[in-house]
Amino acid sequence: MKIISWNCNLNLSKKFEYMESMDFDILIIQECEKLKQDYFPNCKYFWTGRNERKGLGVIIKNKTSRISNYNNPNLINFLPIETDQFNILGIWSFNHRASKFGNEVSGNTIDAIKYYDSWLRDKSKPCIVGGDFNNSLIWDKPKKSNNLENINRELEELGFKSSYHVTTGDSFGEEQNPTFFHTKNKLKKYHIDYIYLKSLKVESLEVGKYSDWIKLSDHVPMIVNVSEFKQ
Repeated sequence: MKIISWNCNLNLSKKFEYMESMDFDILIIQECEKLKQDYFPNCKYFWTGRNERKGLGVIIKNKTSRISNYNNPNLINFLPIETDQFNILGIWSFNHRASKFGNEVSGNTIDAIKYYDSWLRDKSKPCIVGGDFNNSLIWDKPKKSNNLENINRELEELGFKSSYHVTTGDSFGEEQNPTFFHTKNKLKKYHIDYIYLKSLKVESLEVGKYSDWIKLSDHVPMIVNVSEFKQ
């Protein structure tokens, strides 16, 4: 099973051919437009957001996929998807920017994790939590609840591991493979995209190259191949 997370930086419909050629099973896509569920051939497209040009999408080839009844639209932009084989929590963290939509909403990943706690604890199926977290250990501040250190600790307590860090051995905040290039500047590089897995084994992991993707987006994709379930 191939899982890809990519912030497409708008106009997914015009860029989808690049992702389709990668033969994905699950595509978690950020900054994408609202489209019909059957827009892409042989896939189901699920979307959430407050701006129809720029939200979070999850594209799955599994025919049993559906939005979970646990879905909370006041968490911006997080999307829980269920299939008969696994669960997915897609993420495009809005962090403090969500406050412009009202006091009742949150764009913080830590709030989403706490809200979906019981759903994420489900041991009957493997689970994937992935996307653009808009967060790095280098930006953590004292007593800030949405620090990446807190997010990672909460996910690890739920049984999740960051596929990138387990595979590469890099420490949080010291990642050698950036996923985001601010203003598309190669020197302004950060690692802010993550794919966490529970009860899944990583066969291989790849982070896209700047030269291959910068014409399409200020992010590069993270690609994880899962060969088998852990016993």
